[in-house]
Parts: sequence; structure tokens; C-alpha cells
Amino acid sequence: MNAFARVRSKLGPLWGPALILFFALRFGDFVNAAVGLWLVPRFVPAADLRAVQPLVRVAAFVATPLSILLVPYAKLLNVHAVRGEAGKVKALIRDASLLALASLLLALLATPLFFRLVFRLWHIENGRLALAIVASSMVGALSPVFTETLRALGRFGVVSWSAALSGPLRFAVMALALPVRGLTGYFVGQASAPAFQSGVAAVDFFRRHRGVRAEPYWREDRRVFLAFGAPLALSALVGNFRAMLEAMPLALVPEAESVAFYYLTTFTEIASYAGVTVVFVLFPVVSARHERGQGTARLLAQSMAVTLAGGLAVSLLLALAGAPLLRAVGAGAHAAQAKWFFPLGALAAVRTASACFTTHEAACSRFRYLRYAIPVALLETAGLLLLLRGPAWIVPSQWRFRGVFAFMAFNALSTFACILADLALRARRARAATRAR
Repeated sequence: MNAFARVRSKLGPLWGPALILFFALRFGDFVNAAVGLWLVPRFVPAADLRAVQPLVRVAAFVATPLSILLVPYAKLLNVHAVRGEAGKVKALIRDASLLALASLLLALLATPLFFRLVFRLWHIENGRLALAIVASSMVGALSPVFTETLRALGRFGVVSWSAALSGPLRFAVMALALPVRGLTGYFVGQASAPAFQSGVAAVDFFRRHRGVRAEPYWREDRRVFLAFGAPLALSALVGNFRAMLEAMPLALVPEAESVAFYYLTTFTEIASYAGVTVVFVLFPVVSARHERGQGTARLLAQSMAVTLAGGLAVSLLLALAGAPLLRAVGAGAHAAQAKWFFPLGALAAVRTASACFTTHEAACSRFRYLRYAIPVALLETAGLLLLLRGPAWIVPSQWRFRGVFAFMAFNALSTFACILADLALRARRARAATRAR
């Protein structure tokens, strides 16, 4: 066993692959940062640049039906892969691809009405942008099915090198498309990375399982689909609608502040890098341990602690170097907004730590957390709808970014506080059960 393998073995099934994947993803993120901070602002006017993040949220909402259907597939891919049932894995991939095609057709039918309202709010000419957003969202939603196959089969090496190469590919596509189509080119470039990773995953799987015949799975697995379906449908609809609305009030703040938000969030995504990597590896590890009847509480605690601590540390560094960073990327006019680096970075870290918890619960087929997550999301949604409706006591021209941030922080911090209370209650019950023995 070489030194690298020994280190990976000592780190264990979660932290070994997570560390490798972390470095691979960071190379891709470095390229993506160049896209977001240099390439996109160069070819997208400021008036449209401020709409990038909201339109990304719109794209995620469009893909909601597909994402609801694909999460049970992700869980079952892991279950059957752990059991070595390649025929059922192959059938799941086939059916997930067919679902994606059907969802794409439905989304295209709904596009004209839905996007007309969004573009009116942001004063964007339609053109082919709506179609590009729909295609990007569908490709992005389908990609986890293929990458989940690699994840479930433990093919983290393939995931790592394909993730590293997807960044340069995205840069190249953006460089070609942005000068020609602006925002439309942006979403074409966005779709290129998940499309590439999906292709790599599909080729890797079918090459290794060329002679495997697809086997039926529905009779055995329909209970899992039904158990996942109702809570996931409710959670995804509420969560994605809330996330989309959360970005819409940025249209009501001064243009300089909403453009600054684009630059700030491009940087503060760094605060979630470690957590996103951990979340990706966490699901199959927890799912496999849960299926074998092993404990997962320690993995959950470690993942949340590392994610939160790492994110807050990065947020502090961004805050200390905020103004020089903005000047370095040609956004010196927004240097006064550098004070938002720490709050936005901390918010990203809290959200990613919460994602560790929800990923862990989904891997264990538990959805009790929706009892508090959904009411909190509905409260924020109600407030956002009231704001966007524009009652007499709200003057849109007087809204500033701090008001929008208050909505964002309310949801993230309230949900995280409920998660901590939930974990504390579980620990208390576990101690009581131990004493009762």
C-alpha cells in the first residue's frame, strides 16, 4: 500500500474521498470564479448582470418536478449498488433519463407564461433566454442521477477528474457563447459542465456493465418511492419557490447594490466549498451504514462541525480582504459593500451545515425535520410575496439590500436553530435510553 493509500485509509470512508474530491472541485471552482468574476461581467451589461443570481434560482425552480422524482432514484441507486445489483441500477438510470425527457417537454410548454412574468420584473428581453434557462435547469437536475451512480458505486476518482475538467470546459463554452448571446450564452455555458459530467458517468457505468441486463425494480421499490414522494414533493416545492422569491426583491434595490450582490456572492460561495464536498460524499456513506444497521450520528456531527467551522473561517478571511478583492476583479466601485462579506459567507456556511443534516436524514429515510423546515420556509415566502406585491406601506424605491438580507437570514438561521434543537433532543433521549438499560 503506497503512502497516498495509507493516508486515505486512515481518513476513513467519508473524509478520504471527501479530501480527494475537495481538491479536484477546488480546481474547477478556481476556473468558475474566473468565469464569474472576469468573463461574465465583461460581456453581460450591469443591468443584466444583477439578474444572473435570480435567474439561476428560477432555473432551479423550473427543475423542481424533476428533482422531486430523482431523489428516490438517488436513494435506490445507492441501495442496489451496495447490494451489487447492477441490473436494477441500469434500469433506474434508464427510467430516470426517460423522466428527464418528459419533464423537459412539460417545462417547455410552461415556459412562455412563467418567464414572461419574471422577465417583466427584471426588464429583460426574452429572446432565447427562456429556452436556455429551461435546458440548463433540466441538464443540471438530471446530472445528479449519473453522478449519483458513480457516488453509489464508490467511483470517486472518476467524479474527481471529471469535476476538475468540467471547469475549463465551462470556461471555454462561456468564452464562445457570452460575446454572442450575453445572458443566454451564460446559461448555455452553465449547462455544459453538468452535461459533460453526466456523459462521463454514463460512459463509465455502461463500459463497466456492458453485458448486464436491466432488471425490474418497481414491485420491490415502490414503497421507497411512495415514502420519499410526498415529503420530498412538499419540501422541494416550498423550498425552491422560497429560494426563487428570495432573489426577486433584488430587483427593488438600487442597481449598484444588486450588482454588488453578484460579486459578493460569487466570492462567498467559497465559504460553502468544504461543505458541498462533504455533502456529496456523505449521502452514500450514511445510506450504506444505515442499510447495514450501523450508527451515523458521529459522521453527522463531524460533517456539520467541519462545514460550519471552515465556512466561518473563510468568511472572516473574506471580510478582512474584502475591499482589495473587489478592486482586484475590477469591482472597486462596490468596495463599500465589502462589509457584507462576512454576513453572506456565514449565511452560506450555515446553509451548507443545514444541508449536511437534511442529506443525512434523507439517506436514513427520515423526514421529520420537515415539521419545522416547511413552516419556517412558508413564513419567509409569505413575507416575500407581501413585499413583491407592493402594499402601500412599502415604497420599492426605498428598499435596500439589508432588507433583502434580513429575509435570507431569517430562513437560514431559524431552520438551523431548529436543527440544533432537534439534535439536542435526540441526544437527550439517547442518554435517557442508555441510563434505562
